[in-house]
Amino acid sequence: MYFSDLPGQEPTKTQLTDLFKSNKVPHALLLTGLEGCGHLQLALSFSGLLLCENPNETDSCKNCSSCKMFEKFQHPDLHFSFPIHLSKTEHSEISDDQRASFIEILKDFKCLGKKTWYSKMGNENKQGVIGVKESQSILNKLNLKSFFGGRKLLIMWMPELMNVQAANKLLKLIEEPPQETYFIFISNDQSKILPTINSRLQNISVPKMIDTEVATFLKTNFQLDSALAEKIAINSNGNLNKAICAHLESGSSELNRSLFVNWMRLCYSRNIADTIDWVNEFSKIGREQIKDFISYALEMYRQCILGNFKLSTNGLNESEESFLEKFKPFVNHKNISEINSVMNEAYYHLERNANPKILMLDVSLQLYKLLRK
Repeated sequence: MYFSDLPGQEPTKTQLTDLFKSNKVPHALLLTGLEGCGHLQLALSFSGLLLCENPNETDSCKNCSSCKMFEKFQHPDLHFSFPIHLSKTEHSEISDDQRASFIEILKDFKCLGKKTWYSKMGNENKQGVIGVKESQSILNKLNLKSFFGGRKLLIMWMPELMNVQAANKLLKLIEEPPQETYFIFISNDQSKILPTINSRLQNISVPKMIDTEVATFLKTNFQLDSALAEKIAINSNGNLNKAICAHLESGSSELNRSLFVNWMRLCYSRNIADTIDWVNEFSKIGREQIKDFISYALEMYRQCILGNFKLSTNGLNESEESFLEKFKPFVNHKNISEINSVMNEAYYHLERNANPKILMLDVSLQLYKLLRK
């Protein structure tokens, strides 16, 4: 991944290359933004630039031995740290235990989201963690001399999932790293990073990508035709990871549509017995998939409001348009604010490990009333 591979984000690219040209690269850099904004690609591109043997003013040379190793994520001075499902029995205690899977998904998706990664590890309900053994592994790796005698880099994805014990172990290393050693942190939510870590990082905020940039990325990397790429991009709302998943996991979108249609019919009819059955089955799909479904539902409600006011609706497939044409009168100016509050609050509690069955049944009961307004 090089800067030239990512469409757009020119201000952030310029900010990073200016740091490189002026020889003022901070030893601990944080790229923060919403999931799918391109901050992971920017971190990888910047890492390639720092390791390149013959860099130019705006990018890596792409031809030297370091670039060739970097393209395959095999450079011995490039290290990764990321949240994993901790399990002694499955020999999953540090990032290196899951490195092969992590690299595989990076190559396939060219992007990374929490749901996709948890699914790859095999349990979407279990929270990933950067634990204390991971910190010890980082200390061991970065205190060694670099393989090629130059820079050493650690890319940490989602430092907000680092626990307190792990953070305390890394504080001194982050504040006073060995010479030519750099940390690049990539966060979806800076507010959740432990203050002791956050205060030691130089932050660069990365904005959302625009639809045309997402569409260009899909056409270039996944050979999609323009019409399909643009439709997926519009529906992704600037989330590159969501757009890629919509293409590679097309069944997920159809699952969300089917779940949403059945749920709304149950909520409008106030069929409590069938709603309980629906919630029991729904809660089995995994926490990250449920969060994805809530985001999908919020988008469908937004499309209802656009339709009610005769505004253009984009990114819907034929089956979604057919259902919303009949459903949109029940989501209107009298209840949309409360519906959004209920759904956003559900998302908030899911992120904090609320019981999905209890939570979604409560949301359903609230929608019983709201959809009749």
